[in-house]
Amino acid sequence: MTIIKFSRTIGAAVLSLVLIAPSFSFPALATKDDSQNTDPIVVTGQKTISEVIRQVIRNQFNISNGSNQTGQYARFASPICPSVGGLPKEQASLVEDRIRDIAEIAELRVATNKCKANLFVVAVENGAEEINRLRNKRGRLFASLTHSQREKMIKSGGPVYSWKSTQRMASDSAHPARAGNYTILAGPMGDIKVKGQRTHVKSKFLQTEFAGISYSYLFIENRVLSKVSVNQLADYAAVVSLIDIDVNFKTTPPPTNSILSLFSNDQSNPSTPQSIGEGDLLMLRGLYKVPANVKAPLQRSAMLHTIKNALESDEKQGK
Repeated sequence: MTIIKFSRTIGAAVLSLVLIAPSFSFPALATKDDSQNTDPIVVTGQKTISEVIRQVIRNQFNISNGSNQTGQYARFASPICPSVGGLPKEQASLVEDRIRDIAEIAELRVATNKCKANLFVVAVENGAEEINRLRNKRGRLFASLTHSQREKMIKSGGPVYSWKSTQRMASDSAHPARAGNYTILAGPMGDIKVKGQRTHVKSKFLQTEFAGISYSYLFIENRVLSKVSVNQLADYAAVVSLIDIDVNFKTTPPPTNSILSLFSNDQSNPSTPQSIGEGDLLMLRGLYKVPANVKAPLQRSAMLHTIKNALESDEKQGK
């Protein structure tokens, strides 16, 4: 077992913009004593972790703008700024801070507390109903999804609903891959005017553009929140929000020691993960360390190589 302790004091974060009005009642998260506020982030490993990660990437990672061979794995182009809604303010702040902690441990870029939210986690009473309501009022939030993808998500039965708003970004900057000024339509705060930038990359291997996550949305239904702690909720939200991943695992069950199995109905899982798994953390690190502007096969190969090197380094250090 590898224990990673993050010592940053949890402060009183200002609650960012909430995606939808909290017209529903607050759910009761499973509670512990006050020590839950300072729990270390614990990651648990296993011998076959490389193969497990390979299967998750192959089966669950979504691919933007193309097929398994021509598309790309999307990731945040800008520093992440989480916002949690539908929970009491204190719990929401704890979840936001822990998401930041995990992102920093995974060596992702994190924005300051005073930032415009781009990662939304919302507790809802009925996920399908809330999504349908948003489709009627703010349909542009789903602009990156095809009609079939939206229908599949709505009909999934929950309790988790997750999707991403992605943009084509110039590979040599974090700007949209166009010249001049134009408007992004997929933001929860309305239309946003941004400056585009043409890419100047000329390479046989590197792509001129990459798939950038502009916003991440995660709805979790209240009916399952009474079974999990603040830490579990935050760890789960961090992984599924920072990776464009299919959260339903309808065909292949998630790894039993991964936080991805938190809301799984798989009866073969003997226990519920209490925190983020080593594989989860390695997936995050791997995705954000490899080049973003290559095709999915090269991204996948580079991710697995990065993960393998990390595991070998841990073995040498006796972890």
